[in-house]
Amino acid sequence: MAEGFGYFGGIDFSGAKEPLSNLWTAVGEEREGRLCITTIRPHAFRADLAAYVAEGWRNDSRTGTILWGADFPFGLPTEVGLAIGAGSDWGAVAAWVADRPPDEIRSLAGDASRALRRTEAGAGAMPPLDLRLYKQTAEGIRWLHELREEYEIAIEPQARQPGASATLIEVYPSGTAQELGLPRRRSPSRPGEVRARAAALRTYLDFEHRDAEALAITLEDAWDATLACLTAYLCRDDLQQPYRTLEPPHDGMRCEGWIYRPPAGLA
Repeated sequence: MAEGFGYFGGIDFSGAKEPLSNLWTAVGEEREGRLCITTIRPHAFRADLAAYVAEGWRNDSRTGTILWGADFPFGLPTEVGLAIGAGSDWGAVAAWVADRPPDEIRSLAGDASRALRRTEAGAGAMPPLDLRLYKQTAEGIRWLHELREEYEIAIEPQARQPGASATLIEVYPSGTAQELGLPRRRSPSRPGEVRARAAALRTYLDFEHRDAEALAITLEDAWDATLACLTAYLCRDDLQQPYRTLEPPHDGMRCEGWIYRPPAGLA
């Protein structure tokens, strides 16, 4: 797939009941060889997020393509696909998930609900259907399925779409923070913590406006959206990451998906 994105976005997703207070996005662009965050905003509804990811992020001066990083599991373990009869086809699994509530999905997965995807072993993430995560996983995959039904969206590596104006990759902000030596996810409570978090973040990116920086530094969800955006930017020339990292490439990867990590942290 051709690369060369003009813009980058980060999504801190939520599978909670709507309207939401913890669903945030960050959008930025490259300026003088660094990521510059231009917009950070909340979304009350996942449908609003879908429209924003596909088209709403643009303004009169924004043209070109965008690479989004989102922090929820894009796929289920191959064992789950086999258990539910959808096989190893990501589109079939996503459609199956989109038609069912989270509790039914986890129940029908049976023992496979505790399975890890191969990508989770290296990234340190939880199984997608873990009790602490399965609702977000189900809502996230449903959101991707509906997004692709309405818009020309590419998802790497599961659903490539040549010429798509928006591409999504799965990222893990907590893992990015650890690999880059940034503060872990927790709202700062003292002025010294605020200053330290701001200084650490400026090592990797800039903000166009001070109010956007204040949101990223003080609010956990805005922080995660910012790190998701940063991860997308760092991976802009490395969408082949799963293919070059796995030897040999995992046959189920196109179903399970891949958690993209800052390339410098990979062998």
